[in-house]
Amino acid sequence: MKQSVYMTWAKYHAGAKYNLANSGILGCSLSDLTITLDDVQINGPNHEGYAPLKEAIAARYAVDPDCVVTAQGTSMANFLTMATLLEPGDEVLIEQPAYDPFLAAASYLGASIKRFSRRFENGYQLDLDKLKNTLSPQTKLIVLSNPHNPSGVNLNVNTLAQVGDLAAAVGAKVLVDEVYRDILFDEAEPVALHLGRHFITTSSLTKAYGLSGLRCGWILCEPELAERMRRMNDLFGAVGSMPSDSLALAAFRQLDRLLARTRSIIEPNQYLIRNFLQTHEDYLEYVLPKHSMIVFPRLKKLTDSEALHNLLRQYETSIVPGKFFEEARHFRLGFAVQTTDVEIGLGNLSKTLQQLP
Repeated sequence: MKQSVYMTWAKYHAGAKYNLANSGILGCSLSDLTITLDDVQINGPNHEGYAPLKEAIAARYAVDPDCVVTAQGTSMANFLTMATLLEPGDEVLIEQPAYDPFLAAASYLGASIKRFSRRFENGYQLDLDKLKNTLSPQTKLIVLSNPHNPSGVNLNVNTLAQVGDLAAAVGAKVLVDEVYRDILFDEAEPVALHLGRHFITTSSLTKAYGLSGLRCGWILCEPELAERMRRMNDLFGAVGSMPSDSLALAAFRQLDRLLARTRSIIEPNQYLIRNFLQTHEDYLEYVLPKHSMIVFPRLKKLTDSEALHNLLRQYETSIVPGKFFEEARHFRLGFAVQTTDVEIGLGNLSKTLQQLP
């Protein structure tokens, strides 16, 4: 059976009272938004995506509306991109460690998957020489996340530009999942599409804005490819959800305020995480980005984080075992929930680390 093993686990086993397995900002409630009944549309013209929403996305990221394809969340945006570009047997290069749905989608589509490493020892940056050696004339697509999931590390614009040059040399496209980009705040570079027509950007209102329930995702790419993606999307549904898209449009009018909310949640928690990691260096080694809501520490004394995960359950606390990101010694630690929950969860993690053999 073809599936994303991680996504199945995340739906049914990640939740806990002190949820350090979360990968996005604490979900918004209606009180976090200024919404009236006039903002909600039940029906309307949405056969190629809701035009006002596409225009709002385009304006936010400084692209032409013809470059915008809407989708149900970032995962669907990534799948739609791969489904449009890849035929069975086509070669796709995917980062390692990687967000599991990248691999699951490419495998489902019958692609030939090759990997390029983002190593802990290199701070999860890219080794461009090794990437170049992995490319071939058969490569159709390079897939990476920026900031990186699971480490939270961001690649600078010069590195991405060099990836684009390597891709262009063999006629490949570069898919950059930028769902965490906006939590870089004023330090965020322009979206990857601005680096050239061979780049494709995907994102959503989920991770940075706490609006997962709206399922508002998008693809930014050159117009001809965007039209191909819309035709591919016809296989999955004739129209989008007008209630979701109209509420997403209302949210776009308030993104700066929502991003300020995100910042107010993350910044005190970053202090807690930094202090926790520094005071547990007997147990953990780590790469801690300047701006992030996730980190991917490595255990010094064990080869698998599963035992840590299982012990933490005694304290109603969750993390993501590293096996879901192909790195069993690691675990992903999320900290974009209430500060008191992070503080208690980290206290439980500290006790558990000390209990490990």
